Amino acid sequence: MSDDERSLVPAVTRAAAILDLLSHERSALGVSAIARRLGLPKSSVANICSTMVDAGLLRAQDGGVQLGHRLAQLGGAYLGGIDQVRLFQESCALLRSGADDTVQLAMLSDGIDVIYLAKRDGVYPVRLASTPGRALPATCTATGKAMLATLTDEDVTERLSVAGPLPRLTDGSITTGAELLAELHQIRSRGYALDREEVIEGVVCVGVAIPRRSPAEQLLAVSITLLKPRATAPRLRELAGELREVTDAIAAGLGVAQRRSAVAG
Repeated sequence: MSDDERSLVPAVTRAAAILDLLSHERSALGVSAIARRLGLPKSSVANICSTMVDAGLLRAQDGGVQLGHRLAQLGGAYLGGIDQVRLFQESCALLRSGADDTVQLAMLSDGIDVIYLAKRDGVYPVRLASTPGRALPATCTATGKAMLATLTDEDVTERLSVAGPLPRLTDGSITTGAELLAELHQIRSRGYALDREEVIEGVVCVGVAIPRRSPAEQLLAVSITLLKPRATAPRLRELAGELREVTDAIAAGLGVAQRRSAVAG
């Protein structure tokens, strides 16, 4: 690396720090405030901000600077090349205790169906009703309930109003709107959803939704499936914690910068 190339590295690092700082601010920040918050020389911040304004990465506003339109274009180009299934497969490498179990990626339809997109098989054989491309009732599945729990009660009720009677796949399936809403309140509180033999008797799933940048984006969730004898309460909490890491990694790959609270005990 040449001396000229080395001299650019601090500027790039500082530019990234400025962009990250401004991404968390609703209003414009002045050069002095940015320099103070980041502990950087004011002259350096002024030069970097001026260059980024010229490039469209920042825009001058109210005596300070905010994120610029060019970032939206770059973000759109990045997301356009993202393969959700590939991100899922890569993020599964974060699993530790759950590495030997079957893991699935699913999306929520416009109604109350879950459509499975990808699967990573485990070493423990589990008979699955869900396979890539198949749809199942969201009200019975861990992925479906995890995604529904990210919606408001009003949104869920509206979906239920056009869905008709809720299906009963096993004796454990939720079949009324009141039961579902009560379950979703619990899911929001503890941070993960459970399928307690609601699709197949003897099979339990734990699911966590993937954070979204906005309500307009597709709802996605990841689940781990295991046989009932292995589905102890401590293990389910442990798997839910690992799923939180997986879903946060997928979200980061999709452009979502969000740190979430730990799974409740």
